[in-house]
Amino acid sequence: MESLNLSYRHLIICSLLTFVHLILVTSRNISPTKQGFSLELIDPLSPNSPFYNPNLTDTERFNRVLQSDRRRLRYLILLHNPSSANFHSLDTIRPGMGSSDLYYMISAGIGSGAGGAFYYLHLDTGSSLSWIQCEPCAKCFHQQPKLFNPQNSLSYLALTANHPFCHAPFYNPGPNGLCEFSIVYADDTSAKGTLSSETFTFPGSQGGYYYMPNIVFGCTHETDTDYPLGGPVGIFGMNLELESFISQESNDPITDKRFSYCLVKPGSTTPMTLRFGDDISWPPVTKIQETPILRYSNGFKLYYVNLTGISIDKTGMYFPPGTFDRDPSGYRGFMIDSGAHYSYLPKTAYPIVREGLVNHFEALHIVPTEGRGFAEKFDLCFDLPENADPANLLPSMTFNFAGADMALFYEQVFYVDLQEKQFCLAMFEEETGLAPGVLGAFQQVNTQFEFDLRQGGVLRLGTVDCTHGV
Repeated sequence: MESLNLSYRHLIICSLLTFVHLILVTSRNISPTKQGFSLELIDPLSPNSPFYNPNLTDTERFNRVLQSDRRRLRYLILLHNPSSANFHSLDTIRPGMGSSDLYYMISAGIGSGAGGAFYYLHLDTGSSLSWIQCEPCAKCFHQQPKLFNPQNSLSYLALTANHPFCHAPFYNPGPNGLCEFSIVYADDTSAKGTLSSETFTFPGSQGGYYYMPNIVFGCTHETDTDYPLGGPVGIFGMNLELESFISQESNDPITDKRFSYCLVKPGSTTPMTLRFGDDISWPPVTKIQETPILRYSNGFKLYYVNLTGISIDKTGMYFPPGTFDRDPSGYRGFMIDSGAHYSYLPKTAYPIVREGLVNHFEALHIVPTEGRGFAEKFDLCFDLPENADPANLLPSMTFNFAGADMALFYEQVFYVDLQEKQFCLAMFEEETGLAPGVLGAFQQVNTQFEFDLRQGGVLRLGTVDCTHGV
């Protein structure tokens, strides 16, 4: 463990020295060679992650994942009920900060001169405001590297109450004339601080740095949480609200208001990339489909899409009209969310999918059984017949979106445990009937997504082998 800590310290020191050299010695704007850039996307479950905990068992890791997912869904309910007593300073979809080391991350340099340092941030397509902890901090969780000190940065600016982003209910004038923010999460953790702007520097996935001044972010001076030591130290917000990074950079040709990712199997050592603008590319033979990103006048601006149905082995199932629709009060609907590990189907849809799979396997004389070992938390499991090849036995599934059909191969539908000779549906029911259905990361594997937010917004998707670094 001591060797791990020393390696981590070495990483932080080298990153900081590189960053300070970059800003102090090279005062020019370091731009990508074309109108786009890419960042390494870090899987927290991968042994390559700087925060990977080898001491956790698969079962312990899986239980933490499920707890994280369910907190996230509970928060979605609070998020879409403005009359709730808990809806007093909500700014983000994040379910809580205690499991931050389970989310995809990027690395960002924040600040300039002696105040600049690199930080790992949780990439969240459900959050608007990016934030980190800052000096002075009345109550903060312990982190590495040390807290950001705005007084040491040449490019830091605290924003005043007349800034366009400073409006209720999430941002409000403070007693000193500055704009203050307060974020409350589903597990009653919170973050409070000053709305600010700063220079962000991103290490490119192919080397070099991308320098972006005047990014609005939250300089947090009080946090009520216990972040895992050594985990990501803040948020990189990427939803559709004006304060998110992608919205702030919408007029910059470097991002072109587009981003893309392609997830590999969780826990893989294969690197992944978050791409912006013209750095987005598709393999030549990919069948690219697109579906509209839905925007609503009420509620938070998240990545909602129109799911019209689900098929098993290309055989459609009947769902009552409106099963996947968002209701007028802002509940339900269906969204794309890389922050949820598994997919959660609406309460009215999950039993239909479950019954469809039970009927499919009963025709093959395979009946449901209890999950064993790692799989005991899954709702629907089956024994794998002797000498059966999962690739030949298990059906595919298709999510039918308006204008696009997303094919899921059996690896994205089922968790297969060859040691226990068992397979389970790797999806869950959204039990309250209030939160939106979610397409989670497990089901997104080997599908490339491009979020094009120009002219209303569309989601492009196509089946791709994500291990090839698209």
